[in-house]
Amino acid sequence: MQTEKSSLTKKMFVMFFNIENLKVLFFVIPVVLFIHEMEEWNIYHYHQKNYPTGVIKESVLGTRLWLFFLSFIGFAWTAVCYFIPNQVLSVVIMMLLIDFTILNSLQHIILTMKTKKYNPGLVFGGFFGLFAAIFVIVVILHHQIIPIWAMIPLLLLIFPVLIESAISARNNKLPMMLKGILKVSDKLERFMSF
Repeated sequence: MQTEKSSLTKKMFVMFFNIENLKVLFFVIPVVLFIHEMEEWNIYHYHQKNYPTGVIKESVLGTRLWLFFLSFIGFAWTAVCYFIPNQVLSVVIMMLLIDFTILNSLQHIILTMKTKKYNPGLVFGGFFGLFAAIFVIVVILHHQIIPIWAMIPLLLLIFPVLIESAISARNNKLPMMLKGILKVSDKLERFMSF
């Protein structure tokens, strides 16, 4: 019985790494992103408890609209990458969404370590998101679509934002990325109220 289980595990592993249409695998990222955004459904209350009053201008509706909007963007971005015929170009563009997923994952993990309490989005954004992103990167490298030396600069794109987020968290301020998100959510809420 144990041999059958290990054989099945090996077959699944080989299946994922030898997937004929790698672009289908891209859709793992927006699926995990969507589940992550739904895990953040009540992040408004977390923000209100953990940031000084008046620092965040947000509402429950605006925040939830943003969660759906970001999920939609994730699926739309991936669909565009799926239909780009040049596989290298498709992977390079998809790496921007993968970078965002890694950045978001690291931010959730770092913030949880800083506050020593659960922050909405940690499970699917922090752990599953990071795992999914690394898995897709490993498969891309396995298929040799782009060489590792080209993957490294694409991954390094997240470091300036990650550093800014860490500095902001240390100073109990909102990261610039979150400020941008809150502005978009405010505009979405105003647009929906018409």
